[in-house]
Amino acid sequence: MLLFTAHLAWGADLTGLWQEYDDDTGKVNVLIRITKSPDGVYVGVVEKVLNKLSKNIDPVCTICPGEMHNHTLVGLRILSGMKHKTDNVFDGGEVLDPDDGRVYPCRIELMDDGNSLQVTGYLALAWIGQSEVWVRAK
Repeated sequence: MLLFTAHLAWGADLTGLWQEYDDDTGKVNVLIRITKSPDGVYVGVVEKVLNKLSKNIDPVCTICPGEMHNHTLVGLRILSGMKHKTDNVFDGGEVLDPDDGRVYPCRIELMDDGNSLQVTGYLALAWIGQSEVWVRAK
């Protein structure tokens, strides 16, 4: 039994397709694809926007900084530099909030079920921030 649980902790992995929910409606807002580079760093890119204002418009991030400014949301890198820290915790990276155009230090915890993430963007300290739960898409 100990060998089985040790394998689960060692095998904690963020890769896959994740659903991010709208804070106001509770509906799935976007799908985010998290991949892992050969050096072990995780990156998340918006794969699909589900609640567009108009079917003819690809939303863009008009308030995002630098090279992300006026980038379409689809293909936008919103998670970068995440590294496996301990057990189910990942940090050392950043998360972009396209709603306010700000980039925040980030901490992610993979829940024990392996199908949900607690993603926290914070200001100076990890305990002063805002968290969201992302759910693995099936």
